[in-house]
Amino acid sequence: MSVRDRILARRELDALRMARDLDGLAAALNAMPDLELRHRYITARTILAECDDGPAILAALDSAASMNTAVKYAVQFLGQDSGLNVGDQVTQAMLDSLVPAVLNAEQAEQVKAMAMLPQIVTRFDVEAAMYNPDGTEK
Repeated sequence: MSVRDRILARRELDALRMARDLDGLAAALNAMPDLELRHRYITARTILAECDDGPAILAALDSAASMNTAVKYAVQFLGQDSGLNVGDQVTQAMLDSLVPAVLNAEQAEQVKAMAMLPQIVTRFDVEAAMYNPDGTEK
């Protein structure tokens, strides 16, 4: 959802909007941020730390690596400090394709969700979304 749509959808922000309180609007949106798919590089350590089924996920990927070239390289990237970009559309699609042969649906979602990060809104984002250069509301 766009910054403008998020502001207009929340009636409790009307007073801030009418006052053109850019900082207040940004703070209110950031207090309840929307999540968006973003690039995020993870390692096996990240999976162990953040996924409920971390050990099982890594074991399943390790087992499939010898039979699937994409999984083989993904596992290699998970072992490097630079990691694997789970926010990449191709990686997200690969995780979907591993269900149910390698991962169950919940395990794939746990890994994919690691790339769902808060949409942080700045004062400038609010200004650009809501107001014209002369200060009038768009």
